[in-house]
Amino acid sequence: MMDYEKIRIAIVAESLESTRILPRLYECGVDAQDIVVIPPDRWSELIHEPIGLCLWGINQDDAEQNFPDPRRLPAIAEKCLNVYITRDQASSHFPYLIGWNEFDTPEVGIKLKYLIEEAQVRENLRQHQHWYRLAVAEGNVGLWWWDQQLEFVYLSAHFQKMLGLTPDQLPRNINQWLSRVHADDRFKLTDTIAQQFAGNADGFELECRIRHANGRFRWFSLSGQIQSKGSARNRIMGAATDITEKKETELALASANELAKSAVHAKNEFLTNMSHNLRTPITAILGHADLLGSRVPDGEADGSLESISRNGHQLMTLLDDILELSCIESSSPLAHMRKTSVEAILGDFEEVYREAAQRKGLKFQRIIDQGIPSEFVTDAARVRQVLNRLIDNAIKFTPEGEVTVEVCFHGFPKPTLQMIVRDTGVGIPASRLDAIFEPFNQADNSTSRQHAGSGLGLSICRRLVETLQGTLEVESEIGFGTSFLFRIPLEVTSQSLQDHAPTRGPSKKNSEVRLDGFRVLLVEDGLDNQVVLSAFLRQAGATVTLANNGLEAVEWISANRRDTGGNGHDSDPRVDLILMDMQMPVMDGYQATQILRDSGFHKPILAITAHALKGDRERCLQAGCDDYFTKPVKRVPFLEFVKRYGKHTQQLASMAEGI
Repeated sequence: MMDYEKIRIAIVAESLESTRILPRLYECGVDAQDIVVIPPDRWSELIHEPIGLCLWGINQDDAEQNFPDPRRLPAIAEKCLNVYITRDQASSHFPYLIGWNEFDTPEVGIKLKYLIEEAQVRENLRQHQHWYRLAVAEGNVGLWWWDQQLEFVYLSAHFQKMLGLTPDQLPRNINQWLSRVHADDRFKLTDTIAQQFAGNADGFELECRIRHANGRFRWFSLSGQIQSKGSARNRIMGAATDITEKKETELALASANELAKSAVHAKNEFLTNMSHNLRTPITAILGHADLLGSRVPDGEADGSLESISRNGHQLMTLLDDILELSCIESSSPLAHMRKTSVEAILGDFEEVYREAAQRKGLKFQRIIDQGIPSEFVTDAARVRQVLNRLIDNAIKFTPEGEVTVEVCFHGFPKPTLQMIVRDTGVGIPASRLDAIFEPFNQADNSTSRQHAGSGLGLSICRRLVETLQGTLEVESEIGFGTSFLFRIPLEVTSQSLQDHAPTRGPSKKNSEVRLDGFRVLLVEDGLDNQVVLSAFLRQAGATVTLANNGLEAVEWISANRRDTGGNGHDSDPRVDLILMDMQMPVMDGYQATQILRDSGFHKPILAITAHALKGDRERCLQAGCDDYFTKPVKRVPFLEFVKRYGKHTQQLASMAEGI
């Protein structure tokens, strides 16, 4: 049963006839409050009433012509269903009739119910038409249809108004209509229409620009569908909505986004160049200081060289902090989740930091809980970054006492690795505990502060921890020390929960790295860095060949390549690895590496570059490099880096010669 609009029923009749009609309406379920009874001489009062059904009760003694003809009552006829109750149905010209004699039979109830339902249907239809017209007008929707046979596009009156067109400006055919569509959108529209007529698509919606009468283009969203029934089978009917303001906002936002991207790109280009221009000379300064330290007898210049080294590394730390914070702010860093262990994260940090602590007379210790799973999934590199910065700060701000690192595991409510770095240092004022995580803020921001620094480290730490979906908290008391606690969620397997991570005691590491028998091609355009890097390598026992740019390296490899006679063994020249600077004149390291790989050079190519922004390592690897080392170059880590790759190459070469 349909949910009909409730209607009011009018009875236009004398009182005698009304008393015959009313009971029948009550029997049909009509409420008395929905019935209006009015005598025939006052029928005009109904014009302003919301009547759905009007019953005209003609007195049996009156002639029908004394009652108003519905054809002469447009105001009432348009609003409601008019039904006449007469004496003689056969001679009456009224369209809806009931005989007075039927009121004495049960069947009149059925007929009245049918007429009431018919009136309700009409009222529903009238309401829907009103809502539709209101929606079209208020929603600023224009209607149109496209006739293929007539080659004509019809625009509704409201669509004409939206386009500012007068009747004499309306398009007379499809070509005139298409001439109003923007040239860049014309093919899209005609192709969509063709697909509709070909029956290859359902309803469509597209955006296009249509020229207004004032000569300016406005954006419209057109939607429609082919009519597949009746005479309209070759006609597409649709609607158009003006979306100019929305589209202009979108285009303005897109333009602003492009400007922002350009600004970020320009900033990154600037930082890349500044990184190279700063790291290259600092590498030379630190390298020469290192070389001088090994040559000057009896420590005559130890104080000066130590000052050069300390301040140089301080500059590099500041540069690294600025670059890293810039990378984090310009694009949200992603965590690289891989299987790892607590030992892999901690590595040899105990040796390194114990030595640093001992130089200040501090005690350094680590406490590792026995219940940590043997394996878990997290970004070990990010965790190490955070841990290293926190330990650096703890040693830096602790004049006496100790620094402790505690690591434990919590399995409830979800697997979590917890690390605490405690110190007995100067402490942080309670008023500064929140501010220290903001860029360029320190616990002591006064001009007389005793400890140098950029104020970026803790800001970077918090953002890295958030990247891992963890938390970083601090507790501190002036004069008693500070504790930094960070927690990161882990993914663990049931087996790794049963297998606990092994404990490891401190190991003795030999600082003397030897490269005896290693053959290295050093590709570097900077004279100072050539001297420093080649000196590091030669003092460690390596044989070094120099190339000033990528082209010289490619030519040297080509000239020294040996012929293997097609035996399938290594055909590379007698060199174990290439150290490749990536930014050089004539031919840069990226292009040289690609050429060497394309020519069949298989041995390691290691990028030595001053570029340290996010994506630089990936760019080097994509060019064909095996790994990436950032300037400035520190002797021991650099030599260990070279040895790791060169040793593997020598082993492969020995195996090939034995075959």
